[in-house]
Amino acid sequence: MAPALMRLVLALAVVSCCAAGQPGGRVDLWPMPASVTRGARTLYVARDLRLSTAGTGYKDGKAILADAFRRMVAVIQLDHAINGSYHGLPVLAGVNVAVRSPDDELKFGVDESYKLTVPATGNPIYARIEAQTVFGALHALETFSQLCYFDFVLGVTGLHWAPWTIVDKPRFPYRGLLIDTARHYLPVPVIISVIDSMVYSKLNVLHWHIVDEQSFPLEIPSYPKLSNGAYSYSEKYTINDAIHIVQYAEKRGVNVLAEIDVPGHAGSWGVGYPSLWPSATCQQPLDVSNDFTFKVIDGILSGF
Repeated sequence: MAPALMRLVLALAVVSCCAAGQPGGRVDLWPMPASVTRGARTLYVARDLRLSTAGTGYKDGKAILADAFRRMVAVIQLDHAINGSYHGLPVLAGVNVAVRSPDDELKFGVDESYKLTVPATGNPIYARIEAQTVFGALHALETFSQLCYFDFVLGVTGLHWAPWTIVDKPRFPYRGLLIDTARHYLPVPVIISVIDSMVYSKLNVLHWHIVDEQSFPLEIPSYPKLSNGAYSYSEKYTINDAIHIVQYAEKRGVNVLAEIDVPGHAGSWGVGYPSLWPSATCQQPLDVSNDFTFKVIDGILSGF
């Protein structure tokens, strides 16, 4: 299901991008920003589009912004050879990003608002993003990417309808997607692709249902036999896998909400540690009369 879901979200993003680039058509940005105004001039995005942080209060020590800018450029160029001539064309030279807050801790309710302006004239012409936090700036870069398209006649990247003024903030602080690796194991690269697709749609919570009755695919160093409850030896996640997924998502403005069902839905727990079950014929919920049960739960929580 994950690859199909990813293709669906990608298709929605690409359709929105293409529609936003059609002169005379409607504004189809995904999701639709709170406020949009536009003009009528076409600009052409420089091959070496530059990132400026003049006026920002954010130091980008984790390279969240710089990495997001590089990803955005890759999206708008779509792996095309940008080899056309810019001679005589109005060129958008770069994007200036001004983030007010130095804080880049991703937490529930963080300010994700932004203002994106793309002027029609200037020397040089720079788009400008203003955001309270870097996570608002990430959304603005995604919106900017949807304004762009590849001009197959000129061989360069174009941007219709300048000047643009877009002001946006999420309608809902929790915009989530759930994956269930307890019932359907997903390899790490697939989970990474799901996170990428969430970014295109500005979703911000990956609800990761890791463990349930059917399987226990997460390795816990303090209780290694728990993962004996996985579907197979190869269908497991190490702690480093989980850390990588969480950190990868965080740099893209996505919180990972991990779910480990307890004390019910515990059939997979006792495969490695049968004493966690009340009996061999009663395999759930966990045996809450057994001190070992609470030691295992504590080990799982401290393992993260």
